Amino acid sequence: MKNEMSKWMRVALLSTAAMNMFGALLFVPSFSGLREFLGLPNPSHGLYLWIISSWIFLFGVCYLWLGITGRRERLFLVVGAAGKLSFVVLMFTYYLAGEIPLTAALASLSDLFFAAIFAFYLWKTRTE
Repeated sequence: MKNEMSKWMRVALLSTAAMNMFGALLFVPSFSGLREFLGLPNPSHGLYLWIISSWIFLFGVCYLWLGITGRRERLFLVVGAAGKLSFVVLMFTYYLAGEIPLTAALASLSDLFFAAIFAFYLWKTRTE
C-alpha cells in the first residue's frame, strides 16, 4: 500500500518512541539525579521541565502510533527529524560554549541517529 511504511522504519519509530519515553522521564522535575548524572543543568522552576517532558512524551506517543499503525505521515517525520536535529545542535553548542559537559552532548547522539534515519526515509520515499 502506498501510504504504508516499511518494516525497518516502523522498528525505528518504535525504538525512538521508547527513547522519547525515557527522555520524558529525564525531564520530570523530581528526577533531578538523572539530569545531574548526564550533566544537564537544572532550571529554576519545575514548570519548564514539565513543558519539556510533556512535549517529549507527546512526540513519543506519536512515534509509537506511527510505528504501530504503519501510517506514513511525512510532515510529522519532517518535524520529528528537525526537532531531533535541533536538540543535538543545541546540546553540542552548549558543550562548545562550556555550559554543559561532553557527556550531556554525547547523550544526544541517539537523536542524531534517528534524525538521520527519518531524513533518509523521507528522501528515499520522496517520489512515492
